[in-house]
Amino acid sequence: MSDTTLSKEEKQYKRLTGEPVARLVLELGLPTTISMLITNLYNMVDTWFVSQLGTSATGAVGVVFGLMAIIQAFGFMFGHGAGSNISRLLGAHEKERAKAFSATGFYLAVGAGVLIAVIGIVDLNGLCRLLGSTETILPYARIYAFYILVSAPAMASSCVMNNVLRYEGYANLMWGLNLGIRGAALSTMISQYVSFGILLFFFLRGKTQSSLAPKYFTWEFAVHKNIITAGFPSMMRQGLNSVSTMVLNAQAAVYGDIAIAAMSV
Repeated sequence: MSDTTLSKEEKQYKRLTGEPVARLVLELGLPTTISMLITNLYNMVDTWFVSQLGTSATGAVGVVFGLMAIIQAFGFMFGHGAGSNISRLLGAHEKERAKAFSATGFYLAVGAGVLIAVIGIVDLNGLCRLLGSTETILPYARIYAFYILVSAPAMASSCVMNNVLRYEGYANLMWGLNLGIRGAALSTMISQYVSFGILLFFFLRGKTQSSLAPKYFTWEFAVHKNIITAGFPSMMRQGLNSVSTMVLNAQAAVYGDIAIAAMSV
């Protein structure tokens, strides 16, 4: 059968199973690496702009980064957990089963983001202190954290869509759009929803074998178990990164805002 008569799914399967592994690693790994570099560059730029507002504002960014890591930890768990299962199921030509994992992982991430946002906004002061904020950093951290919490559903679910695309072999479709304290936080929130919209666009256009349609969401225990089992190591890795950030901020607070700001940079 010639390539011209193959369906889109068959061409993708042939590519992922027939091309040399070294070439596939570069093709799929390079866009992912670039997207991570862009994210880090965005964090650097964000920190630079906020630093113009003073030491306490700079410290607030570093404090809230711990919150972002928590949100991303849940996103990574559901994203990597769903993605690894989707990759294996598509390899076995079980397309409908793969859709159950993509939709379930996506809506679990949205739910986790909403839950984190509600809990965080209800006790914003307590959350910021837990993250390592001092009393002088707190006013800035409250503002920044509020907008990050509002963006939590988009941030967590974007991790899922991002990973599903990568596990399907469409890493080249992933692009990050990341545009001072309220201004910086607002731009961060907007950028998260813009990125969410771009990723969602590819699914709505039907360019993927996976689906985010609500009808594919399932409460089946085996699906949830497989997603959490496969994704839990990613959650722990990112979650421990958040814990270490909180501990460092708490220890640096002994030496004042300037120490926390330095840690942020």
